[in-house]
Amino acid sequence: MTNRLLLCLFLLLPAAVARAAAGDGEQLFLANCAECHQGDGRGLPDVYPALAGSEVVRGSGLDVALVMLIGRGEMPSFKGSLSAAEIAAIVNYVRNAWGNEGEAVTAAQIARLD
Repeated sequence: MTNRLLLCLFLLLPAAVARAAAGDGEQLFLANCAECHQGDGRGLPDVYPALAGSEVVRGSGLDVALVMLIGRGEMPSFKGSLSAAEIAAIVNYVRNAWGNEGEAVTAAQIARLD
């Protein structure tokens, strides 16, 4: 490979990985969370909280991960049923969907919480 081709791959790969992870996060969210929080993140009023525009979701990504690991109210713990990488993918998806904006968390950060 030429140096130019290697440089292009080096520059494009992180974006491709991020897009794939975002797609994984969306699919994992739809499979594990959307039944309660709904596919549009609006939840069910007075039953399951909205994630779209949520102060908790917009706060610390690690706090969101802790809720997923420990559970809260009627929300079950996902500890043992989802990997750290899967939880990170869901957290990152939720924190950047429906108008939310948040910094990414890593699987390594999630694993340290466990």
